[in-house]
Amino acid sequence: MCGRFVGSFSTDDILNEMLESVESAGLRMILPETDLPLLHNFNVAPTHAIPILRMLDGALQVDVVQWGLLPIWSKDASKGASMINARSETITEKPSFKGLVPGHRCIIPMSGFYEWDRTNPKAKIPYYVTRADGRLMLGAGIWSDSPIVDAGRTCALITRDSIFDLSDIHDRSPVEFHADEAVEWLTPGDAPLELFQPDHQPRFRTTRVSTRVNSVRNNDKTLIEPDDGEEEKELTLF
Repeated sequence: MCGRFVGSFSTDDILNEMLESVESAGLRMILPETDLPLLHNFNVAPTHAIPILRMLDGALQVDVVQWGLLPIWSKDASKGASMINARSETITEKPSFKGLVPGHRCIIPMSGFYEWDRTNPKAKIPYYVTRADGRLMLGAGIWSDSPIVDAGRTCALITRDSIFDLSDIHDRSPVEFHADEAVEWLTPGDAPLELFQPDHQPRFRTTRVSTRVNSVRNNDKTLIEPDDGEEEKELTLF
């Protein structure tokens, strides 16, 4: 699963990543006019407000939603924290998700995400995972209207079996697209579920980071800096 990620990007970052593919598809982009970061959160956790990209009236737009999906019929806002991910293998079968696939698809932009190597359950090792080419991540998602939360909408990130570059750390990873495929995912019509296949996925790069990321109270750019864990080992010796 993916339970924590990093969002540190601007409107310009989304434009640079998406504009060519959007225009090639004959679509428009409507993005906020701001010099401020669109998201500046180094430890995004369930129920945090995040920007997504969704198609509305033929234009690709930014909307702010809560991470943690609540179906429109849900009356319990606390359930959102446990529905942050949707498995690609069963997304068209689960009652909470299947009705959203035809017309409620979205892209969740990310700078990267965190995953923990749990080989040793007494010493879980955190890693920061980014695209190998350094580009903005475009995670596949679904969204729902949710009148019981402040944002008015919620979303879930779609995950799949990990392959190659992440499978040694965790068995699940986000479905992540190149820009052309992200536009295809967003375009109304039958959901292009074939995009979930491994040959469509950009490669990942993993960097070991500090266990400070384990606490959502910690939220600064040092969380994504490389950390070999030696300082923590020294502290346990004394």
